[in-house]
Amino acid sequence: MPTLWMRRLGLGMFLVAILLGLEATGTRAQNPAGITVTPVTDAFDIKPGESISRLIRVINPVSHEVTLYPRVMDYHTDNEEGQPQFFTVKERSSPYAMSTWVKFSKPLLKILPNEEEKFEVTIAAPQNADAGGHYAAVLFSTEEPKLDEDQSQIGVIGLVGTLLLAKVPGEVDERMILQEFTAPRLLINPPADFSILFSNLGNVHLRPKGEIKIRNWSGDVRQTLTVNEGDGNVLPESKRRFKNSWGFDWKAFGKYTASAVIYYGKPEQQLTATRALYIVPLWFIIAVAVLILVIIYLIWRRRRHRQPPIMPNVLPPQQKQPPSRLVMR
Repeated sequence: MPTLWMRRLGLGMFLVAILLGLEATGTRAQNPAGITVTPVTDAFDIKPGESISRLIRVINPVSHEVTLYPRVMDYHTDNEEGQPQFFTVKERSSPYAMSTWVKFSKPLLKILPNEEEKFEVTIAAPQNADAGGHYAAVLFSTEEPKLDEDQSQIGVIGLVGTLLLAKVPGEVDERMILQEFTAPRLLINPPADFSILFSNLGNVHLRPKGEIKIRNWSGDVRQTLTVNEGDGNVLPESKRRFKNSWGFDWKAFGKYTASAVIYYGKPEQQLTATRALYIVPLWFIIAVAVLILVIIYLIWRRRRHRQPPIMPNVLPPQQKQPPSRLVMR
């Protein structure tokens, strides 16, 4: 019986290894391994009826020739991390879509080993283009697109590409609010994590930039954090969260105030928010605990010395009673 059980276990492990190997092979075939595309985002202005060209650099760092097939898709963000979600005009309609404006100079791109190529993209805005932001993505794949391909699955196969952000002049609405500014109320150990959530209420992408200044109880600035160091954009009708972290040292103690000052738009507009936080380091907690224990011990010892000594249980001597006399009557 043990031999039969071990044989079955070995066969099961062998089948699992085969399945994992097939899955890994399929994943490698889908991804354009090592390919680098710059810029990652390309923001520009375009007028109704205007046609402009943009260049995308595609780098092949591997030791064999790579053939890439470009495709264009619209995108939006429906999460607070700013991750793009791709879609086609057949799947949904959006006033911010731009894929129909984009044309390629060639249907494919062949790159020699350790070389790079420039890929030209032409964007032609229609005469009736709405003012505000319009968005599309130029994506590259090692597999030729199929006519019956489910384009909604493109976001999960790890393609590389460039996000295009166009701004059409006119009645542009640049409205954004600072919806949340969160920070821990009480801290013992570093870091102090800050989070700012922006909500874009307008019709064009906005790039918030600013600082978080952290001051101690006396008003001295102890740390300055840069918000949105990666130059991220908040798309229209979406939210995006930016995070910062402050690794304070062991000497930090007491009340601190974090003040965020953010700028966005043209002309420049300002958003502000403030949060208070308290740092009670571990060394202080341990010191207070030790002090309390010492005080308790001293009180107990003092009371112990003040307590009168306990005498042994000795009965006092009894007084002799005179003998009773009988009186005859």
